[in-house]
Amino acid sequence: MAASEIVVGIDFGTTYSGVSWAVNGGSKKVRLIDNWPNPKAANATHEKVPSVISYRDGRVRHWGYEVDQTADAFAFRWFKLLLDPGQKYGSNAVRPLQQSKKLLEALGKSAQDVVTDYLAQLWAWVQDDIGRYNGAHWTSIYSLKVVLTVPAIWSPLAKDNTERAAKAAGMPEDMLLVTEPEAAALAVLKDTTSEMPGPQIRPGDAFVVCDAGGGTVDLISYEVKETQPLKIEECVPGNGDLCGSVFIDEGFEKWIRMTLGNKQFESINERYRARMFSEFEGVKRCFAGNDKEYSVDLIGVEENEEAGITGDTILLKPELLKTVFDHVCSQIVRHVESQIEEIKENNPNVKAVLLVGGFGASKYLHHRIESSCRGMDVQVFQVRGAGATLWGLENSSFLNSANRTIAARIARYSYGYCAGTRFDPLRHATEDQYYNKRGELYARQQMFWFIQRGDRIEEGKELTSPIYVSVQVSSFSRFHSSDTHPFTHALDYCADEEIPSRRGPSVKELCSVRFEIDDKKLAKEKSYKDPRTKEKWRDANFVLKVIPGNANLHFQVLYGGEVAESCEALYKEG
Repeated sequence: MAASEIVVGIDFGTTYSGVSWAVNGGSKKVRLIDNWPNPKAANATHEKVPSVISYRDGRVRHWGYEVDQTADAFAFRWFKLLLDPGQKYGSNAVRPLQQSKKLLEALGKSAQDVVTDYLAQLWAWVQDDIGRYNGAHWTSIYSLKVVLTVPAIWSPLAKDNTERAAKAAGMPEDMLLVTEPEAAALAVLKDTTSEMPGPQIRPGDAFVVCDAGGGTVDLISYEVKETQPLKIEECVPGNGDLCGSVFIDEGFEKWIRMTLGNKQFESINERYRARMFSEFEGVKRCFAGNDKEYSVDLIGVEENEEAGITGDTILLKPELLKTVFDHVCSQIVRHVESQIEEIKENNPNVKAVLLVGGFGASKYLHHRIESSCRGMDVQVFQVRGAGATLWGLENSSFLNSANRTIAARIARYSYGYCAGTRFDPLRHATEDQYYNKRGELYARQQMFWFIQRGDRIEEGKELTSPIYVSVQVSSFSRFHSSDTHPFTHALDYCADEEIPSRRGPSVKELCSVRFEIDDKKLAKEKSYKDPRTKEKWRDANFVLKVIPGNANLHFQVLYGGEVAESCEALYKEG
């Protein structure tokens, strides 16, 4: 097959975003975009662009490096985190996030609107970059495949919000979502420029990928099944948390405020404050946990030698930095330890932890995880890679599922639906009794799970679940045989290891699957009367087909062996 596809991988991050692309043919050389628009000489070539956007009069003014956060009154930062409205940030409701929430209200925009605007600017630059390398008429030569990364710990709603925002930004309708740690894992394994870090992997070996970014930290673990060709399977449910590097910034700001007092802190010129935080970014990268002292500019405050404020700088002692870092790093270490312990319940051969992501490059985070893993004989490596593009090439339409590296995944949630079933006094509560339309004694609020947390889901495998709905005959269209009958079927999910048999507080609404069936076909179902109301009903039996993706689920509904019309999933807000 001719090379007619360009794969674009987009790593949309909380603080920075990156994009790479490759022609799916020949050498498949990946280009990492590093020429982002920048009015300054500094960072003129940089592989990441700030996830920042500003507005004037309700319209996009600047984005990325163009944003002057001291001059642009309506500048949004960390807005990606607002795509997951169900997250409880608590004390982690850091200042830029609170500021972005206020700006949304002031501009009358939603988080999805702002993400759409940012991704539209990013996407326009990406298309221009592809054109510079492939000519102005590249769109008539190549088809596009876009892969966008999302945090694995995000709710289904947040992932759906991201996908909708990306499509509204002009990205292709058939774009794909991939979880950040899986994209990173594949980038490491498929990196042809260097060997797999650490000990040579053998069938049976396991390793953990810890993707530490600005907002979220995701962990995913694999067991090697084959080495020639390489086949791996996810071996335990992944985990993660909101414990990225932005929460180190929060700790640093709290310390500065406490040192200066709120009044003096608020009096600092915004430009000088932005400069201080920019310099702290460099400290975050360099700090390794040793006794080295650092300093950042702190202009416009009174000198205080006791507090380390002299000559428009403030001294950052190693004890302080350890305190600020440990609050966040300790959470990550606990997640890594938990993942390793869970793997070792079935497989003692855990060989390595691979640290990826922006925060994954932190020397201190590496030191903390390495210290924790030393007693478990597990090595820790910091690695890089253009994950989303390589994932897209790996999952190309040119390949079937048998040729792909990742052979199976482990479900992080249980998925199912709530319905009635025949009442059993040994299993069901008396208060759940009711009579169905046929006059049979049933129990309401019962859960039927088609995927359970921890299930092994083979790549490319589709799951099915029978569902039935009672339809009142009087609701059928009597005069237009081409008319369709609308249906809505609610689906739920649960994060608990022990799933309930009855719907309770731990069961959350996932989405509503809406579809339509031709009235003429439904009319062929045998009718019956409700013995109490004498109303006529028909039972329609459907098959729900669940198509697991890497980051989300796709659905189809079959009726009489045919795919139902206009099938879409509408996700629950909140």
